[in-house]
This record gives sequence, structure tokens and C-alpha cells, in this order.
Amino acid sequence: MTSRTRLIAVITAASLLSPVLSIVPANANEKVIDMCANKSTAKVRAISKGACKYSEWSLGASQIKPGKQYPTAMHSKMANRWYAVRVAAASAGYTLIMTSGFRRLVDQQYLYKQAIKKYGSAKKAAEFVLPPKFSMHPRGLAIDINRNKGLKSAAKWVELNGWKWGLCRRYDNEFWHFEPLVGPGKKCPPREPNALSAIPDGYWDK
Repeated sequence: MTSRTRLIAVITAASLLSPVLSIVPANANEKVIDMCANKSTAKVRAISKGACKYSEWSLGASQIKPGKQYPTAMHSKMANRWYAVRVAAASAGYTLIMTSGFRRLVDQQYLYKQAIKKYGSAKKAAEFVLPPKFSMHPRGLAIDINRNKGLKSAAKWVELNGWKWGLCRRYDNEFWHFEPLVGPGKKCPPREPNALSAIPDGYWDK
């Protein structure tokens, strides 16, 4: 095998191991305005002008934060991140199932009340199900993957790889819960112990 052949083999192997390629703009001084994921391969490229192609999903270039108004569906770029992760996971041999995504405020309130009955107190319940105004589900910015589906290994794959598309596992006690906490290709922040961290200090003293 020649040196050139070995080099090609190494590059090919690396491409198979990595389902995403981040391509920065040619001019390093240009600001990235969006990250585009190929709908067939989930490979990601950065753009500094224009828009993603029809064959790509627009993922956004940074963390997706809640808007001022409550939406009626999952945030479009959050949905695109989910689509891209699902495609990449499938190519890696994992099946991803959305067990919960966007929730209406009334749905979140119902789940919170059920959790209070289950855990015996509002504060303990909030470790697992947040009050509506603190949850990212009604904001269209949270997704539960493979919860209660016996496919924990697939959710683990997302935990290890989701950052490539801007999805991060947020809580230690919920292997299934992911949010768009970073821009695609950026390192996820440290996990929080549970959902209580989303509630301001002093809330329980009222």
C-alpha cells in the first residue's frame, strides 16, 4: 500500500466515524449566520451569507433561547436539530423516538400536578417535572428521546453526539431530556443535577 493509498484509507475511515463535518466560511473574519445540515447525511456546514439549501435543514448558529410569546408548536430550528440528529443516529445504527416534545401550558400543568401526587411535594416533583412557566417544553425548546422505550443506549448516543447539531442533555436525572443549549458544533455545558436548577432562588420561600 502506497503512502497516498494509506492516507485515503485513513480519511475514509475518519469520515465513517464522524457523521458530521463543520465547514467554516472561507474568510475567517466572516460571521457565521447559520449552520445547515444535509437532509440525507446530517453533515453540517457553516454559512456566512445567504440561506441553507432546500436539501438542508437550518439549525441556527447559536443556542436557541425562548421567545417572548409562547408558541403553538416546537421551535422550527429545534425541530430541524431533532430531524438531523435522527438521521445521523440512524446511520450509526440507533433508532430515536420522540416520546415528548412541545407541550401546551395546560399539558405541562397537568403533568406537574401528577408529579406532585407521585412525589408528595411541589419541590420534589419539580426535580422531574417543572411548573409550566419554567419548563422548556411549552417553549418548544425541549425534547424527550426514547424515554420508557427500552432504548436507553440510543439516548446515550445523542448525549455523546448531539452537540454536533446543538442538542445537549441538560439534567443528570433525566437521560432522555435534551435542549438546544449551544450552537451546532459547540461543547455542551456541564449537566445540572435536576430540573430544580431552572427555578430561581427564593421561589419556594413564597
